[in-house]
Formats: sequence, C-alpha cells, structure tokens
Amino acid sequence: VGIMVAMGSCPQNKEVFDPIRRVWVEATPEEIVRQSLLLRMISELNYPRHLIAVEKELSSLHHLAEIKKEVPKRRLDIVCFDKRSHRPLLLIECKAIPLKKTMLPQLLGYNAFVKAPYICLVNDTQIVFAGKNGQSSSLPRFETLVC
Repeated sequence: VGIMVAMGSCPQNKEVFDPIRRVWVEATPEEIVRQSLLLRMISELNYPRHLIAVEKELSSLHHLAEIKKEVPKRRLDIVCFDKRSHRPLLLIECKAIPLKKTMLPQLLGYNAFVKAPYICLVNDTQIVFAGKNGQSSSLPRFETLVC
C-alpha cells in the first residue's frame, strides 16, 4: 500500500496513476512493478520523463518504420530513448514473478528489433541489467548510460 500511495493510487486501490501515459491503469501486480520502477527512474535516477515510453507497440518505434519485414505485434513494457538520437537506449521488461533465465529470450527477442544497447529485466525485488560493460543487479543513473 505504501508504494501505491507514493505512486498515486485511487481510493479503492484498484488503479494507479501512470505519470508517463498520464492515465489511471489497473493496479495489477506487474503494473505495480512497472510504476514503482518508473517512479524510481524519474525521482532517483534522473531519467527524463519525455524520453520514456510505457507499453509502446513495437511496430510504432520510429526506427522500425524503415524496415520492410513485418514487425511482431508486441508491447514493450518500458523503453527509454537517447536524448540526442532519439533511438532506443534502454529496454526494460517487468515481471510480477521471480526472475528466471528462461525469461531472457523474450527480452532478447524484443531487442532484436529495438536494438537498445542496454536491457533490463525487473520484478519487485530483483533487477538484471545488461549492457556493453557486462551485467549488474542495479539500474544505473540516466547520465551513466548516455556518457
């Protein structure tokens, strides 16, 4: 409940406000993970709101409009874009269950199209972040990714 209050929950605690999409969404376990992470990304890790997309259709990514082959109909949990090129910088997959290695192929499959240099798998207690410098159990500050 404390997390939901910090995120802005409706009186019945069945919805939570998404500051990126600017809408109330159903407070499913996965959505609570997503909104908790977004709150931390924005307030603690300095990710600019205007460079974050939530539940974005894979086919709607600007750089995929040039691709002739069919892009799968999938939604991306969180995508953070580079402030200079506006290309995907970080792709995040949120889960409401314990993280397992078997979840990585889904994220890697999405990233085959997204082509973000950084990827992250997250639940309410775990983070697996990977990029050019290896793997980590924490999400770095935005400035670290764009340097």
